[in-house]
Amino acid sequence: MAEKTGWPHTLCIALTYADDTEENRDAARMFCYADVRAFFARLRAAARRHAKSHRLNAPPVIRFLCAGEQGDRNGRCHWHLIIYSNVDLLHLGEYRHRGRVVTKRPDMMSVGKRKIRLDWSLWGRGFVTLQDPDEGAMHYVLSYCLKDQFTEENSKGTMRYASAENFATGLFRMSKRPAIGSRWFWDKLASYADKGAVMPELKFRVPGLSGYWVPSGSWRKHALWALVALNQRAVWTRGAPAPQWSSLIASLADLEADTAILTGPWCPEEEEEDSIDYEIEKRAREVAGRQREAEIARTCGRELPCRACLDNHSEETLAALGVVRVPQETEVEFSYRAAPGFEAPEARWKRPGKGINPHCLLSHLEDRKRVFPASAGRSRS
Repeated sequence: MAEKTGWPHTLCIALTYADDTEENRDAARMFCYADVRAFFARLRAAARRHAKSHRLNAPPVIRFLCAGEQGDRNGRCHWHLIIYSNVDLLHLGEYRHRGRVVTKRPDMMSVGKRKIRLDWSLWGRGFVTLQDPDEGAMHYVLSYCLKDQFTEENSKGTMRYASAENFATGLFRMSKRPAIGSRWFWDKLASYADKGAVMPELKFRVPGLSGYWVPSGSWRKHALWALVALNQRAVWTRGAPAPQWSSLIASLADLEADTAILTGPWCPEEEEEDSIDYEIEKRAREVAGRQREAEIARTCGRELPCRACLDNHSEETLAALGVVRVPQETEVEFSYRAAPGFEAPEARWKRPGKGINPHCLLSHLEDRKRVFPASAGRSRS
């Protein structure tokens, strides 16, 4: 749910195998993760084609959680996925329902017990079902990740040992760089740095998730050290602990390991990339980068090249563009007016073009290629 906040398109998908070929029947009897890898290769290729044909500014990105399940009734293997992307998956490939092509979202989504089995050209091994990524759908997918851990070996010495073998029928994979949900996690902590405060309790309210998320394991350690760093920042800048610091310590007073981190000597984390300072600086760089990219889109993605490019074009090119260069008294700056039969430059500078302007003299630079990936391979006129 935390990862979902960073992407415009998230979808829960189940992939199943048909019985029409021997290859599919074999795949349904064992976990063949190579099928999932091949599916993602086709999905990413389709996303790249979609981004190019629709001249999308950002390159397509696909991140995922994948849980393989072996059905309790017939023992058939199938895959449950949560896919996060900046491209709408419903526009990739062709979906059919009972032999008819479907394109409208309500005709494609399974809701509750109403299952819509779709033939998706990008899977091609059986039917798929799609669900909106609400808390219930994600809980259903992630429940199968426990099967990957609920093995006889991992259960030795526990009360679940006797039944572990019956449940050791899962496989779990995910995107790891960065970890799922980490961007939201660090942005949330960095928001406290902006306020000069810390949270009163070690629990997070994740958008769309009922109740609170209480971090554990390495997430908990990262959060505690980040809060120590935030409090240290407050001490350095204000001369006093951060607001609610005492409440945080009181809420964890019964947990010795947590208290040892919060009240122990100031000791920054060894791994710089896991520190709150690194994440704050990284977020500042990302904000500056987005602002820079927005400025490039405003200047290089217009119907008419910007003034800087026009200043360096020949009179022949200006005539083809329908503008006339007018020297100013300084003999350094120029102004521009419309040639006969053309619209005023001011109006054309306001209208977006189709990707980067073909007369942009900086289109070969990497920052322009990032902002206009669909135009990166196009030669300049």
